[in-house]
Amino acid sequence: MSLKSAPRFLKSTTLRLTLWYLAIFSSLSLAVFAVVYIFLVSHLHDQTDNELIDSGKEFAALYAESGCLALQAEFDREAASRGTKRVFFTLISAPGKLLASSDLQAWDRRITLDPKPTDFFSKQPTFHTLSRPGHRHKVRVIRMPCADGNVIKIGITLEGDEILLERYRETFGTALTIMLICGGLMGWFMARKAMAGVKRVTETATRIGRQDYFGHRVAALADEGEEIRALVQAFNGMLERIESLLNELQQITDNIAHEMRTPITRIRGIAETTLKGDGKLDEYREMAALVIEGSDDLVAMVNTMLEIAQAGSGISERTLAPLDINEMTQEAIELFAPLAEDQKITLKANLAPKPLIVTGERAKLQRVIANLLDNAIKYTPAHGMVTVTVKPDKNSVILKVIDNGNGIDAKDLPNIFDRFYRADKSRSTTGSGLGLSLARAIIQAHSGKISVTSNQTGTTFTVILPS
Repeated sequence: MSLKSAPRFLKSTTLRLTLWYLAIFSSLSLAVFAVVYIFLVSHLHDQTDNELIDSGKEFAALYAESGCLALQAEFDREAASRGTKRVFFTLISAPGKLLASSDLQAWDRRITLDPKPTDFFSKQPTFHTLSRPGHRHKVRVIRMPCADGNVIKIGITLEGDEILLERYRETFGTALTIMLICGGLMGWFMARKAMAGVKRVTETATRIGRQDYFGHRVAALADEGEEIRALVQAFNGMLERIESLLNELQQITDNIAHEMRTPITRIRGIAETTLKGDGKLDEYREMAALVIEGSDDLVAMVNTMLEIAQAGSGISERTLAPLDINEMTQEAIELFAPLAEDQKITLKANLAPKPLIVTGERAKLQRVIANLLDNAIKYTPAHGMVTVTVKPDKNSVILKVIDNGNGIDAKDLPNIFDRFYRADKSRSTTGSGLGLSLARAIIQAHSGKISVTSNQTGTTFTVILPS
């Protein structure tokens, strides 16, 4: 069954996280079990071998000092003490003859005797682990060589060690099962808690999709972790941005409908008045000229609105290049110098002594500088002054356009960059109220800032661009 056709429950991230948790937990537990088990087996093995070596050395010393009869007595005593079914002791001659032994009724002769020729020539103890016919527990055997060439053979059942290891395996298996069940439940709980924030984001997105209402927000809980908190904040920030854009779009639509009504009504009135007149050719020519002029104004307004929308949304293709703000400002001043001279306005430039480089689009930034100069000249009375300054400031470049006109009222300053907004003092002048909106959109698209300060002695527009 493919993942796509699997039940929804099996596709959940919560289940996958739980399974991953169980898999890692099981692997680590098995690894710990294996390490402890290997250590325990090695320890028991070494303990048994050390016990056999000690016994073998004691018996060999007793045999060398007191002879076979004393060794036989010691065999009987040790076997009775430890249990004849648990241990055996034998003294075997080189030809394989049994010289002394403990009670061997519970033991097979192939285990108690079974002499190997090499054992009689070896000067070091040798160990063997043997299986007993009809018994499930093995026997650990040591062959201890004596000085006269005989061999002392000692065997001890590994029943105790094997039962201990079996109990350890059973205990670990039971404990692992319980831990996996508890760990699985705990992992499921933790996964659900970790995914609770994602679930709330999903529910909010689904609710917005059904109701088409972007006012919903996801509540951030402090105990869900930094990642979930960041996700919730990013999602809420996206919703706020979308809601702001939708509100802005609604406002733009209303503004366009309001602003276009006047020129369209004027064009229709001109056409209607001309059609009701005498129908002279000059009147039709004048009507056509006015219609063209009005249409050009509408096209310019629409194009400016498109530029503002593209700059604000970042969807327009941008060709960025290093630009010298000093040079661009000088070119703009030279362009507007004749207009300022006609209106008897002094145009002054305070430029930096060296090039100031920023990264941006030449045409867009030229449009900003032109709009600011045009506004300054337009609202500065005759014999006034417009000053343009450009200077560096740490990691940025500051451009200021200062005029000594009548200034902007304090109530108009917060709205001066809004689309189609025109202060009371500017309603008698030509313009659509989009120039400053476009300037702000372009500057923000270049990661810069634009601001305005004003009083009764003049207005200052400040542009800050990263260098």
